[in-house]
Amino acid sequence: MLSMNISDTRSFMNHLLSQDTFDHFYLIEASIKMGVTYHIEGRLNKAFYDTDTEKKLNRDFCYWKEIRSRIFDIIKGKRLPLSCKIILGLPSSSLSSLIEHSRCSFTPEDIEGAFLNILYDPQNLLVTTGISYRIFSPDKTLEYAFDDHIARFLKGKLI
Repeated sequence: MLSMNISDTRSFMNHLLSQDTFDHFYLIEASIKMGVTYHIEGRLNKAFYDTDTEKKLNRDFCYWKEIRSRIFDIIKGKRLPLSCKIILGLPSSSLSSLIEHSRCSFTPEDIEGAFLNILYDPQNLLVTTGISYRIFSPDKTLEYAFDDHIARFLKGKLI
């Protein structure tokens, strides 16, 4: 697990809410505490979509880019949120690629998800990573590879 305190909150939040930096991640969930608390689940409600659209979706969660502007609308204003928690997930194609490149013993079916957790309060911005397994294994190869991938991703975006 990687844990990073982000010192430049303004730049990070700009990347998160106003740029396409994180658009390729799934939104797993978001919770924003302001005058009221907003809780958004990123799981798609397949019954909402028609049959043709549902076949094209072929995924369980919406992409961050599909919800980012709505979350920005909730947050924007004169006052900062009291707290904000956003959990982003690595899409299955990226997870499969990460498994392959890490040369670990896991298959995509062994992994529930690889997550990027963003925890904000007015004094602190913390970003952590984590992997949820469907099986037990002492092998940490995939975790190290994911941590390295996220660290390089953030560094490449100058975050």
